[in-house]
Amino acid sequence: MSHNLFPSSPPPPPPLIVASPEPQFPKPVGCEEAATNNASYNDFTIHRDERQTSMQHLQLTKAKANGMNELHPYVQTLSLSNLESCIALENAIFPENERCSREKFIYRLTTCPELTLGLFSTISSIQDPSSVPTYPTARPLETSDPARKQTLIAMVIAAKTTSPSVTDASMDYPPDYASYSSTSPRPINENRGHMKEGRTICIHTFGVLPVYQKRGLGKALMRSYQQRMETSGIADRIALLAHEHLVGMYKGLGLDDRGKSEVKFGGGGWTSL
Repeated sequence: MSHNLFPSSPPPPPPLIVASPEPQFPKPVGCEEAATNNASYNDFTIHRDERQTSMQHLQLTKAKANGMNELHPYVQTLSLSNLESCIALENAIFPENERCSREKFIYRLTTCPELTLGLFSTISSIQDPSSVPTYPTARPLETSDPARKQTLIAMVIAAKTTSPSVTDASMDYPPDYASYSSTSPRPINENRGHMKEGRTICIHTFGVLPVYQKRGLGKALMRSYQQRMETSGIADRIALLAHEHLVGMYKGLGLDDRGKSEVKFGGGGWTSL
């Protein structure tokens, strides 16, 4: 029987993540406020014998809050106009054998963009372009400063399937999908790619640019995505594949470890969640 992979009570995304095509910068949360809202800070006030360890954790929490305040991140649905940035981000995160192809990106961004979500930051300039490979392909904002760009720093890209978990077929796409129409619909026996009637969202790409990792952005993006999908009512569960060392993180976001996956993409060896 299928298991509901949406957390029963998903924690709200941090207030520093806003949904807007043009960032409406919220008032930055002070470090002290961000820290005192953290469970680890509360543990410090109780377990005084762990003062040193807790203080180090508190300092890390402050650093993450500062990192988010600097970026003013905001989310919006991705489209084909973000194609080059998506490819650049994918190439920066995954080894070659695990990357999504250009053709698959085009397919997913045109067929089911409602299942995507990008995390952006408005960046004016960067000293090392290689550290933010999505900046050169980013779209300039409508300002007098052409260097000020809406830059993709993290993303979720998915499709739906009728299966309760990710399969090789769900990760593929029908090569003749562009010919589908109301008069020439998808063949009944075609099970590759996005299936609109499916009730499982298969996340095929999820990641944060390496330079912006360890700031809590990935978790914030995933929680925002979970809330959006649950509110929309378009699916009953979220499924994805992960390497063993990342399973704990996804379980912390409410997904269940479903054991070894039979998917062979990227050489196999995946865990299904």
